[in-house]
Amino acid sequence: MIPSIVLLILILPCIQPPMNNLTRNKKPPQYIITIVAEEKLETLIHGYTIDEKRTVCFVEGIKSDEVFYVCDFSSKVFLKHTKKSEEHVTANPATSANNTPNC
Repeated sequence: MIPSIVLLILILPCIQPPMNNLTRNKKPPQYIITIVAEEKLETLIHGYTIDEKRTVCFVEGIKSDEVFYVCDFSSKVFLKHTKKSEEHVTANPATSANNTPNC
C-alpha cells in the first residue's frame, strides 16, 4: 500500500504539467465580423438576449460556434460573426518577416 502511494506521489508531478499545458495553451476562436443588412435577418433563429438592445441569432443547420449574428435593433447594426478557418489565421509577424525562428 505505501509503495503504491509513494509511486503515485512521484508520477503525478510528471503527468500534471503536460496536462495543464494542453488546456492552458488553447487559443480562443477568432471570427471575421461583417455588417449585414436587416433583410438577411428574416431567416435567422433567435438564440438569446445579451441585454435590452442586443440579441444573438443563429442560422438553422449551421453550428452556432461557426456562424452567428449579433443584432442591435435599437441602432440598426447587425453583425455577422464567421469563425476563421486555419487558412485565415495569419502567421506571426516576427517570424514571417525574416523567416527565421526566434530563439
